[in-house]
Amino acid sequence: MTTPYVLPVNTLVLVTGANGFIASHTVDQLLKKGFKVRGTVRAPKPWLNAFFDEKYGEGRFETVTVKNIGDVQELENAMQGVGGVIHMATDLTFSSDPHAVIPWVTDAVRKVLEAASRTKTAQRVVLTSSSRAAYMSSRGSTKGVRVDGSSWNEASIEAAWDPMTPEDAKPFAVYSASKTECEKAAWAWMRDNQPHFEFNTVLPDFNTGRILHPEIAGSTMGYVRTLLKGDPSVFDRLPPRKIPFSLSLSSLLSLCGNSLICRSPAEWYVDVEDTARLHVIALLSHDVKSRRLFAFAASKNWTDYVQTLRKLRPNKDLIPEPPANERHDEADIVLAHQSETLLKDFFGRQGWTPLDESLAAGIEGLD
Repeated sequence: MTTPYVLPVNTLVLVTGANGFIASHTVDQLLKKGFKVRGTVRAPKPWLNAFFDEKYGEGRFETVTVKNIGDVQELENAMQGVGGVIHMATDLTFSSDPHAVIPWVTDAVRKVLEAASRTKTAQRVVLTSSSRAAYMSSRGSTKGVRVDGSSWNEASIEAAWDPMTPEDAKPFAVYSASKTECEKAAWAWMRDNQPHFEFNTVLPDFNTGRILHPEIAGSTMGYVRTLLKGDPSVFDRLPPRKIPFSLSLSSLLSLCGNSLICRSPAEWYVDVEDTARLHVIALLSHDVKSRRLFAFAASKNWTDYVQTLRKLRPNKDLIPEPPANERHDEADIVLAHQSETLLKDFFGRQGWTPLDESLAAGIEGLD
């Protein structure tokens, strides 16, 4: 008889970077399903242990300090007795220096896979990739663009290393390139080494939704929250508005598409709990093997966020006006439909969490 999951309930699972926005929700979803979780942190986080102990009881969640995620021995020690690994820790400094980010992020994922291969108990490894590993929405038209399992954001790699890329665009390009190179390196390692475990990746876009603890900044949801305070700086966190014509064509297209009109690139949102659920599916589903799961719910722009926040908080008159001349991304994210089906089948969901529900959860408790 086939068991419901690849791993039996009560199996210990390792989640790297467990105090992160998406990672904390992934831990929460695993604990909710009856698994034990060991989370890596760079320094002790007693509040994280206390939070999950109170919610699920002592002995279900533990943390282990791993100062260097690229140290195989540290990782191997952390993986003792685990049945699965979800590697979520990454570089979120948004440094503009590709030398400081891309090599170590890429090397770290190889080290995680190597450590898992030495730990014979691990049956599944999941990597948190990013939408930016496959696709970067541009300022120009994206109608007719098709994004599927073979899509890679090669242009971001060129832009990250190109000295002509504008300084205000460099951090975003470097981050995107690190996720592209990281995921490509992981699939190459799997192909070359043929380990005993199965491997999947999850590619989330802009995450919104509930922040589980005040100590968690909330990443992209944290950015959205600043709009309630009247701070419009989030509108400029994406690629720059001024583009030099000396930039190479592919780098230019990665930042602007086919248009140099100053418009903010549209994003695809996804609720953070849906992203966490997809990680659980990637770890536990018998049917998901060697797959890239795309966490893209729907194309939304800043106008959509502002309008939704104004409906949710009609008395908040500080919410700024969104950028002018916005559009919606029209690319065909082919595998997003498969991810939604997995959410329905595995978790009994109706589909993706709607944006208004996600933002309502994300600002709950704020004045």
